[in-house]
Amino acid sequence: MQIFHPGDPGYDDERSGFQTGLRHEPQVIFAVENAEDVRKAVEHAEANGLPYEVQATGHGLTTPTTGVLISTKRMNGVHVDPAQRTATVEAGALWQQVIDAAAPHGLAPLSGDAGDVGVVGYTLGGGHGLLAREFGLARDRVRSMDKIGEVVTTLEFELLPVNQVHSGEMYFDAKHAEAVFDAFHRWDLPDHVTPSLATIAFPDIPVLPEPLRGQNTVRLTYASTRPFDIDHLKVAPRLTEEFGVKPFHRASGGELPPHTYQGDNVLLSDLPAEALHSVRERAAGSDVPIFLGLLPLNDKISPGATHLLKLISPRLHVEDRHAEVFDAVRPYVVGRSRNFRFAVG
Repeated sequence: MQIFHPGDPGYDDERSGFQTGLRHEPQVIFAVENAEDVRKAVEHAEANGLPYEVQATGHGLTTPTTGVLISTKRMNGVHVDPAQRTATVEAGALWQQVIDAAAPHGLAPLSGDAGDVGVVGYTLGGGHGLLAREFGLARDRVRSMDKIGEVVTTLEFELLPVNQVHSGEMYFDAKHAEAVFDAFHRWDLPDHVTPSLATIAFPDIPVLPEPLRGQNTVRLTYASTRPFDIDHLKVAPRLTEEFGVKPFHRASGGELPPHTYQGDNVLLSDLPAEALHSVRERAAGSDVPIFLGLLPLNDKISPGATHLLKLISPRLHVEDRHAEVFDAVRPYVVGRSRNFRFAVG
């Protein structure tokens, strides 16, 4: 185990994560490699009256710690038991490791759309994944966990007998947003399909596909283990589109580079069309970039809530602007998901 203090070589690298707008400011970092190291770190924090936080990848950083940071990225063991259809992972394991270990056995986890996210933090937050409406949340598949203090050192969870999915996406120019939002809202959605709607503004850079470079877009995604129809969503020309049967490990989105972002979400008991369009218009008309995401829910995900609405911006200190957008659906708010909260207290 390595231990870092401010000013030490490696201190800044160790405290840095996927979120670049915030970093922990700890008095000491314990770069743990096993459960005994975690125990020492927790005991140090408790003996000195210091708060402690855990970081594997740093995707979900909300409030930086000034006490003890327990860096778990070296604890990344993954074991798949194909007979029991389970995976057991250490504190710093990533979803891509689980996907890769499970795939040869025709199994898959309830992971999300990014393989570089940590398993433990995602799951403890609920875990709204690629097939959430079909199979529920990742936390519902947890069999057991080992903890030292508030640190989860190992997590065991069920895997699903899934080796391929029907999935895809469409991108539209944002000038067609009203029609696309209407079509998505009217969708008589089968319970086995997990879709999403999002607004995304792409920079004009060569790494992106030419049709998306420099474009303000609306993106639709959808996935299920069973066939379904999407023709009714094609209400405007598509910038790009793809849909078909693919191996589960190819259904996740690509990795993004570390960057600055702030975001939050609300759970809604209803979402009338006029409220949805008000959200769209407020986000598009804000003086800061605000991208919205909409996830239709069902009872397998959140009984009593019909939708999850999330907002994200590529900068910090935008809580007030996000609140102005959320005000459009305030009468329908019934809670918040622990996932999709970034750089907020």
